Amino acid sequence: MKALILDGTKSTNNESTMIFDLMLEELKKLNWEVVSIVLEDKEIAYCTGCFGCWVQTPGECVIKDFEENVVRDMVHSDLIIYLTSIMFGGYSSILKKALDRQIGRVLPYFVKVNGEVHHSKRYEKQQSLLSIGLLDKHDAEKEDIFKTLVSRNAINMWAPFQRVIISLKGEGVSEFSNRFNKALMEVEAIL
Repeated sequence: MKALILDGTKSTNNESTMIFDLMLEELKKLNWEVVSIVLEDKEIAYCTGCFGCWVQTPGECVIKDFEENVVRDMVHSDLIIYLTSIMFGGYSSILKKALDRQIGRVLPYFVKVNGEVHHSKRYEKQQSLLSIGLLDKHDAEKEDIFKTLVSRNAINMWAPFQRVIISLKGEGVSEFSNRFNKALMEVEAIL
């Protein structure tokens, strides 16, 4: 089993560093092959909305930068993990920039899913999604918005499983570890 961790946090965030290290440790204990990408350090351009990934170079962005590696690693993973500070209920700008460029992972054609219109799958294999959202303190509105965003994104990417873990500043390592391991067991059960 292969996991991809996309770290969309700032290197100055000690909480995220602790969680990142803990996730790596837990995944390796369970014999997951792990690719981790610290997005803050990578040159990734903003999506221009040109749809070249659909019409000019199907499945590949026309902008050539580190995002090519991100999308390749996504496609070849079983589980994608987003690590992000929750900003107004959404992803950090660092993670959002990388996620905007993955639209080529779906086709420009539409299908109905539970009465809603969504893009068709490009690839047979689909990845489960685990999103770790970091907050300084409990904020029900931001947490609900974040959970809805992840859920909707999971539908768009055809994820067979999705889970959100909200981690509050100062939360105990064992509490986060328990919730993370429970989510991993759920992912493994469907693989």
